Amino acid sequence: MTRSREELMTSVEESLERVFGPRSGRRHRPADLELTLGQLDCLHAISRLGAPSMSDLSRELGLQPSSLTGIIDKLVAAGKVERRDDPADRRVVRVVLTAQGRRDRDRHRRHRRRRLRKLLASLDDAELGDLHRALATLAEAAERASPQ
Repeated sequence: MTRSREELMTSVEESLERVFGPRSGRRHRPADLELTLGQLDCLHAISRLGAPSMSDLSRELGLQPSSLTGIIDKLVAAGKVERRDDPADRRVVRVVLTAQGRRDRDRHRRHRRRRLRKLLASLDDAELGDLHRALATLAEAAERASPQ
């Protein structure tokens, strides 16, 4: 029996959730890195965006400004990020990684990459090739869908 397009999309979504979702066991941090996954997401987003404003960061993470403020407060207290006034607009506060924040982000990135490499190493050559082609296609679709 052939699956409908909707069933295939649902199956892809469920597979990605099994691999990358919060209950997958794949979203881990190094045990001695004393940051929550939300704080790590925040460090990675700040890194991607450069020196984002709080509102840019809020949009990027899909968080309410009040929730983001609490996360940033804790990261500032831990010495991972700094708040800086925007020289072009005194009303805007920008957030930047400190040296410690960059080290923690890099350490988490290396940890995440090792975990992914281990998973990929368990695939045979044909499976790895199929996955590569499928993810390249998905990445191209994401680029086409991205607002310019």
